Amino acid sequence: MEAGEIIQSIFQYGGTVIMAGLFVWVFIEDKKKNSKMLEDNTEMLKTLAQSNDNIAKSLDIISNNLVTIDQKIDRNYEVEVKSNGSNN
Repeated sequence: MEAGEIIQSIFQYGGTVIMAGLFVWVFIEDKKKNSKMLEDNTEMLKTLAQSNDNIAKSLDIISNNLVTIDQKIDRNYEVEVKSNGSNN
């Protein structure tokens, strides 16, 4: 192959090679960005899961406290009814 043929081939196919190179470069960069985004999303899901666990625990505590308060109200009401009944 002569130098002229090589130069002609570069001019003829150079754009295609550049486009292919750019495609590969963009593909690799997108993979990097997607990997980073996946890591960020995974971390966010872990944080949300912990938050949901904390909320569930808080709701259990509140629920248990409400049951205790209801029981105390019922006991106080029964005591009040008995004491009013014995006063009559």
